[in-house]
Parts: sequence; C-alpha cells; structure tokens
Amino acid sequence: MHEPGHFADRAARHFAALRQRDRGGSDPKPPFPDGWFDLDAGLYADFGAMFYLAALVPFHAGRSLAAATSTFEPALRLGQYHIFRSDGFPRAFVSWAGLSPEVERRLALKRTPLRAEEWNGGPSVWLIDFVAPFGHMREIVPRLTENPALRRLRALWLTEGSDSYRIIEWTRAAAGGRVDERVFSPARFARHLDES
Repeated sequence: MHEPGHFADRAARHFAALRQRDRGGSDPKPPFPDGWFDLDAGLYADFGAMFYLAALVPFHAGRSLAAATSTFEPALRLGQYHIFRSDGFPRAFVSWAGLSPEVERRLALKRTPLRAEEWNGGPSVWLIDFVAPFGHMREIVPRLTENPALRRLRALWLTEGSDSYRIIEWTRAAAGGRVDERVFSPARFARHLDES
C-alpha cells in the first residue's frame, strides 16, 4: 500500500528545489531526492492507468509521452488525483491543483500548462484533467460535489476538435449546500477575475 503523504512530502521538497533553481539558484539540473524514482507498485499502477485512459481520449492521444508525464506526475506524487474504477478496472480519472491567482489567470486565459511547482501554489482549486473515455460523466460529476467543505471548483472545458474552450465554475454558498454552475468565455472569465 502506498503512503501518499510520504511521496507528497518528498514531491513538495523537490518542487521547492525547482522553485529555488528558477529564482536564480546555481544548479541548472534539478536535484532528485533519494528514492525519487522508486515509487511503490500501487503508484506505478495508478500512473499506468492514467496513461491508458488518456491514450483513449483524442485530446491526450496526440500528446507526447513527455507532455503527458509532466501533467500526470505532479498529481500522482502529490496525491491530487482519483481513479474511478468499475469491477476493479480503471474507467476514468480526475486530477486537481490549488492555484495562486497569477497561475490561475495564466491557465484560464492563456492555457499555459502548469509547472510542477505550481500545483499547490494557492487556494483556488481547479480540475486539471477530467479523463473519461468510456463516458462515465454522469457518474463522475456528482462525486465531485462530495467534499462539503469545497466551496468552489473550476475547470477548463475544451471543445473537441477545436481550439475553443470555456471555463466552468461550480460554487456553493455554504459548506454542504446546493452546487451552482456557471460557464464563462475566456473574456468574460477575465472580467470575473478582475471583479473578484
């Protein structure tokens, strides 16, 4: 059985080292802590499930292995993902990140991919990946509301076969209350951020 906290602690330390390097640290090569590549079998199985499911979705199928790894690895190491299974088999997964206001704006308005060290940079919770190649959307969306303390969740919603997208925001006025959904164009979301 893997211990997400243990790997999450190591990942957080590694991402802090990356931030330090990006701020002008002298070592151009990121330091990898001892055991960095020694994930337990459960995490490797989850990583494989993520890649398998993503390969079945047109958006991810065209991505390079390196691009997919850079998206899935932070979620895996930080324990910020959930794989939905049916009879023990992976059917879908989601990943999420807590973004700072600056990173949130870049992601939403420029669709700039997250760097590993940005996954826990702030309080704004975003779904990063929502991969459901077998069409389990109706079962998954209600599960996203199960955390009564989560008051707001945002996601980019891409239009298949197009560069257009929308930002979806799910909110609730009180913990455990009814969930409301709003859909924004990028321009309207920029105004929404400016007004917040």
